[in-house]
Amino acid sequence: MRSTSFIRALAAAAVMTAGLSSLAVASADPVSERQDTMKSIGQAMKDGVGLTAPATFDAAKAKAAMGTVAADAKKLSTLFPAGSDTDPKTAADPKIWQNSDDFNKRLVELATLATTAGNATSLDDYRPAFKAVGATCKSCHDVYRKKKPG
Repeated sequence: MRSTSFIRALAAAAVMTAGLSSLAVASADPVSERQDTMKSIGQAMKDGVGLTAPATFDAAKAKAAMGTVAADAKKLSTLFPAGSDTDPKTAADPKIWQNSDDFNKRLVELATLATTAGNATSLDDYRPAFKAVGATCKSCHDVYRKKKPG
């Protein structure tokens, strides 16, 4: 009985250690990784815009594009660790770290809205759902992205 408990505890520790190791590797350069993730979202949104016309709507392509947005929005919540706000190449506003609850709530909302848009089976359902995704992206950028000079 004791050896079984010990083996389970040892296995749990190994799994946790492996998970923490992969997290540390994934976040070695959080600024570059989040910029790449934002670019991925931007490309998926461009792909999504291309599906808003009657001649181009394709439910499978909408699902794929919005699936990327949803997955990347979830990933972003791990890419804003403390201290990464001082990196000179970041466009992230320090408000992210001051209002992290609101910022993370917006990421959850983005993922939820993107999933809804991706589940649309008709253009009439897709257009307003996609518009909501875009509005959420814009609202977050308006608050949490540094303004470009000029």
